[in-house]
This record gives sequence, C-alpha cells and structure tokens, in this order.
Amino acid sequence: MTDIAALERRISRTEAYIEISNIMGRIEFLHSAYANEPIVPYFSTRPDTVIELPFGRYTGSDAAQRCFVGALDEGLPPRDLSGEYVEHLLSTPVIEVADDLETAKAAWITPGAEAHHLGWVEGNPLHGFWYWGRYHLVFRKEEGAWKIWKYRNSLTFVADYYKSFTDGSLPRPPAPVGNGGPDSAPRFQVEYTPSWDPKKLVHAPEPYATFVDEDEF
Repeated sequence: MTDIAALERRISRTEAYIEISNIMGRIEFLHSAYANEPIVPYFSTRPDTVIELPFGRYTGSDAAQRCFVGALDEGLPPRDLSGEYVEHLLSTPVIEVADDLETAKAAWITPGAEAHHLGWVEGNPLHGFWYWGRYHLVFRKEEGAWKIWKYRNSLTFVADYYKSFTDGSLPRPPAPVGNGGPDSAPRFQVEYTPSWDPKKLVHAPEPYATFVDEDEF
C-alpha cells in the first residue's frame, strides 16, 4: 500500500468515527425531546436489520419504524408528558471501523436519568429514577452514509432516585402491543441483580477486518 493510499484509509476511518459519534449523539438529543420519528432514517432498511430493547426485538426492513414510532410513540399507554424527562449520556465510546471500511462496531456505556408519569401505577405519579444501560451496535456504509444495521440497548439497572440500585427496580411499564409490539423476546440483556456475575457482561469491540455474523445480535 502506498503512503497516499494508507493516508486515505486513515482519513476514511477518522471520518467514519466522527460520523458514527455524531449519529449516536443526535439520536440521544432527539430521544430526549420525544422526537422519535426523525431517528428512523439513521437505521438501515435491510431485511436483516435488528433492534433489541430491554422489552423485545424488532427485525426487518421496517424495524426502526415499528420500534421508535410504533412502540415508543404509539405503543405505550397515553399519558401526560408535562414534567417528563429522558436524558442518556454516551460514555466510554469504543468505535472500531473494519479494515474493509464497509462496517463498524461500536459500544457505549449509557448512564441516564428519567422522570415519567407511571400510568401503569395507581394514581399516575410523576417519578424520577436512574436508568443505566449499554449500547452495542454495528453500522454499515450504505450509499455513502453510515447506517445502524444491528442495534442493542441492554438495561443494566433501573432504580428509584432515592434508593440504592441494589434495593430492586421500579415497577416496569407493560411492553408495547399491536403494531408497535416486538417480534420476539430480548436475547442479550444482562440486568443487574445482587447475585449477578459481572463476567457475563459483553466486552467492547476489538479491531477486525470484515464483518462476520457471529450471532452477537
């Protein structure tokens, strides 16, 4: 490889890192503002697209539409959004762009805080709590743009703002149903319990040459 070719490759990898970081940052800003529909175009429409959230998995070319609009916008019980709050940080980023520049694997730990009207609890109280998790993703280069191809948001813990996360989690909302319901149960969730084995946590991606489907998603 010539010096010019090597430099071009380094520039392409750096540009990919920046674009992928910006995509995830924009998604977090949109989600905080309950603007879920603009998130959809950041995802691939390939038939093997996979999205996993703590309550289930969505697969297929319309997975992002059914998940972020059908489930998160339309599939939850109606509630008053006044005073609600969702903010998740993107910490400890690890983004590995494949040597062939066709895909990239990425991971973040995401500490967060939320406040919701708990419509599934008597009295519909507005409640603040901690919500920590992890992201593991695979991006694909499609027509010159990076798209999310495989997406997993795994829950680490949900805890009352006033209690230790070792004391147990808050009552969970019902899973979305109907058109927004997931296709299947989640597969790769490792939620904290006082007896969990931290060695089961998924590692950050390592450098790789080309994507090989190892059933990670």
